[in-house]
Amino acid sequence: MIPISPRLLCCASMIRGQVVCDIGTDHAYLPAYLINSGRCTQVIATDIKSGPLENAKGTLKRFHAEKSVRLVLSDGFQKVDPKGITDVVIAGMGGESIRDILADPSAAFIRKRAVNLVLQPMTRAEVLREWLSSNGFAMMKETAVKDTHVYTVIQAQYTGKAEPITQAQTYYGMLKRSDPLTKIYIAGVQDRLHTKAHGLDDAGAEEEAAAVRALIRQINRWLVPEIGEAYDHSGYL
Repeated sequence: MIPISPRLLCCASMIRGQVVCDIGTDHAYLPAYLINSGRCTQVIATDIKSGPLENAKGTLKRFHAEKSVRLVLSDGFQKVDPKGITDVVIAGMGGESIRDILADPSAAFIRKRAVNLVLQPMTRAEVLREWLSSNGFAMMKETAVKDTHVYTVIQAQYTGKAEPITQAQTYYGMLKRSDPLTKIYIAGVQDRLHTKAHGLDDAGAEEEAAAVRALIRQINRWLVPEIGEAYDHSGYL
């Protein structure tokens, strides 16, 4: 059995085409799974370092997927031939790193062909969501998934229509608030924002701290509207 994590399984569930490019493949568990499960017929798996690609070779050989997966030493898409690519997965990186890869000129083919994007930020997902919405990418779907922590997986596609979202929306995106995992994910977001607000208090930046607390209230109103209103009236935040 291929040792694939829940977050990568969630990424696999959002694949729509037959030729996938996996940026930052590491051990190539996702490509091996995609081929063995029949979700796609070909994978281009990249990594910026040669060490992970050596590990990937072993994985592909072990699971008899080496004939259907092409390994490429590349920084993002810079050494990737985009011909035929229908889907791109960028998982296991920070939101800022994913943004920078997508913003690089070598990723222009994603816009030209409206490639299906599957993005799994480990941190700073709000940065990625803001960039996507401001640069003509529609977030089609988003799912919270429990792994070592609760992460989010975003499915997006270029439409050419920039639709900036609110600051609060950058923190919850397209997540379903009825999903129990969404509540856990948002609790982590709120903890980080509370920590930021307390740090600003300690630094004497009262106005900035108040803005962060206002942001927390906006997120609360989205997640549980009645609780958000209760916080407003109680003065708790």
